[in-house]
Amino acid sequence: MSDNQTGGKFERGSRITHTYIINDDEVREYLQNCKIPVEVKDVDLDRSLVHKIVPPEKNTIDYVITADGEQTTIPVKKNFPSSLITFFLFGSLLIKTSDLEDMKGKPFVSPLDIRKLKKIEREQFVLPTKNVAMKSDGDFQTAVRMAIQTFFKKTHSGKTSLLETLYWFLFELYKKEADVTYKELSHCPRCKTPKIKLERDRMDRATFSWNCTHPKCDEQILITDLFRLFEKIDNDSGATGIVNNLNNVVESMLLVHTIKSLLEIDHNLIGQFLFVKDGPLSFSGETANMHKPMQEMLTYLRKTNRVNLVGVESSGAFVEHAKEIKELLEPGEALLLNNEHIYSYIKSPPDHGDPNYSSSSYYSGKLIYKSLEGRLYVLTIPVEDHVMYYKRPQLDDLPNVQEILLNIDLLKCDIYENALIPVAVANKLISLTNHPSSNILERFAKKLVEDDKS
Repeated sequence: MSDNQTGGKFERGSRITHTYIINDDEVREYLQNCKIPVEVKDVDLDRSLVHKIVPPEKNTIDYVITADGEQTTIPVKKNFPSSLITFFLFGSLLIKTSDLEDMKGKPFVSPLDIRKLKKIEREQFVLPTKNVAMKSDGDFQTAVRMAIQTFFKKTHSGKTSLLETLYWFLFELYKKEADVTYKELSHCPRCKTPKIKLERDRMDRATFSWNCTHPKCDEQILITDLFRLFEKIDNDSGATGIVNNLNNVVESMLLVHTIKSLLEIDHNLIGQFLFVKDGPLSFSGETANMHKPMQEMLTYLRKTNRVNLVGVESSGAFVEHAKEIKELLEPGEALLLNNEHIYSYIKSPPDHGDPNYSSSSYYSGKLIYKSLEGRLYVLTIPVEDHVMYYKRPQLDDLPNVQEILLNIDLLKCDIYENALIPVAVANKLISLTNHPSSNILERFAKKLVEDDKS
């Protein structure tokens, strides 16, 4: 139901408008041709995809790290509701598995135990999102690009900035012999010259930028432009289309930053950590090009290190399907999801292009795990060969999966259904989406604008 403003007054939408839609033959015909997920009685579960998880006798993972992000978009001026900015708050949370083991044997959890779980490191970020003019020269697209670059200049955990980490990640400097000499950008943000070659040795290390190679363009190309988010930024329609993908890419880069920091301390440390990401291990939209360097990094590090990384989904079609088939799995069983199962029961198959599930965005394999206590989790774990996994998944394709799932059982949480402690706690500690926080931020932003005018 909508409210339409007419002559300064609000006119309530008709209470019977929906009947026109319900009774429309064209709408009914369209709905009859729609494909919806099948019910559990129609699922023919391929038992060759189901594996009994046998956890190791000793848990060698000592720490759990998660990165989570929250954002809220608000108007900044009362008379111009189309002028928007987005507040982001990112948090990295560290938990000792020994603390979780201690709590497991207690009849109740004390306030001291809770404080142990709240050691979070926060980073905030403000993004101009729509119809916000910046005092510095440059158009709106440039302002957004510079805001992202400025955020990445910050030093997070460790001694270096996220820009240094991004440079290390993209040019594969984690290798003894880094052979990536350039990265190709789709086009220049200003002159649109296609396929800009950004050579590693020509980058300005002070600003992490290059100059456009076109002789008539002096645009500064930023290393964060390689996320390609600028392609969805428009001077008129704004940057609302990049908010979710930006949130995801920052969460992922915070985990990469932690991995880099641990490697700099001691290469043998990484195997003692479990990295937990809220959501699937993937990059979507314009940032999908990041899945290849992520897969390359994880594959290389696995040659000498054990990298424990898992993505946890809390909503969506896969979570709904997991609930549907709950009774078909025994406690302690994992269902590996291949193309056939996904396209038969969860998603519609692509009409064209690569038939392998999300081959252009995922660097991980999906599974549904029913814990020893009967909780359901939709998880993704990095795989070396994405195509082969979704064709014929094997448990061995998922590195250290038994120990990862042992810790998933350990991280159980009742804050919401099938929640995990690090994700739930991090989300609570950085949440901006609840009503009071949004109101406070809106008043804060408006006051800054009004003070600036006076």
